[in-house]
Amino acid sequence: VRPEVEQLLQQWNSVLSLLDEQVERMRTEAFAVSDQTGTVEVTVNGQLRLVDLRIDPGIMGLGAREVSERINEALSEAMVFANENVDAEVGELESRVVEALAKLRDLPPAR
Repeated sequence: VRPEVEQLLQQWNSVLSLLDEQVERMRTEAFAVSDQTGTVEVTVNGQLRLVDLRIDPGIMGLGAREVSERINEALSEAMVFANENVDAEVGELESRVVEALAKLRDLPPAR
């Protein structure tokens, strides 16, 4: 394999690796947020999937409506928090991908 092609493949693989890392991080990262009273805790991952829900048994006597409102409050806050974090990570990823692609662009042409 010509050195230019090998260098191109290395740079391309580094871009793919960056993307794979981000996908894995979004799958495994967890964001836990509680409602204002601290009686409901919701955990979502970077893909905004619910991965855990904890409810203080002491609030079960408040009724289904109150408990569901607290769950929804915590879930909403968790989604906002996760989105903010994921957006920041994607911005960082974008910079790293642009940098890697710039290196690809700057490779000498194959002869």
